[in-house]
Amino acid sequence: MLRLVVPSTMIQEVLQNCHDSLEGGHQGIARTFYRVKLDYYWIGLYADVARHVRSRPDCSSSKSRPTICGYSPGNILAERPFQVVSMDFVIPLPKSRRGNTALLLFQCAFTGHDCSESSPSCRREECVYRRFGAPSLIRHDRDPRFMSEVFQSFTEMMQSRSRATLSYRPQANG
Repeated sequence: MLRLVVPSTMIQEVLQNCHDSLEGGHQGIARTFYRVKLDYYWIGLYADVARHVRSRPDCSSSKSRPTICGYSPGNILAERPFQVVSMDFVIPLPKSRRGNTALLLFQCAFTGHDCSESSPSCRREECVYRRFGAPSLIRHDRDPRFMSEVFQSFTEMMQSRSRATLSYRPQANG
């Protein structure tokens, strides 16, 4: 791989072409460095690229750290079994001999124990409460059944809290 050795008088021009131009795209320090490194060489290349990118007012002002908005349900730690329960529906399923078309899944965040209840509809939340008692927190996805006023009033009646996971992030549900 051959690279052009750049004299110190032309370093600024190379950096402007590789970072500031339309082809450069204001890509940041790392990408600009790799772009320059492919074709050019000089001593202190990385330091010069970093200095150039940081000195650009349009780049440094427009790029900021992402802000964390709201409470992350993935950080909830259970201290005892069935204190935190993750719930989800699997629907629609083929109709069974008993007429069931839905499967309600529960998983304990402390033990990993899971249980499921099949039903003809999605109305079987009570089964875990009868077996294990009311959890302190129910973690669920943003399914409309869990976000409904009926489910929210059910959790209030059981003196539990309800937390929806992040949208399009199934890993957050346990």
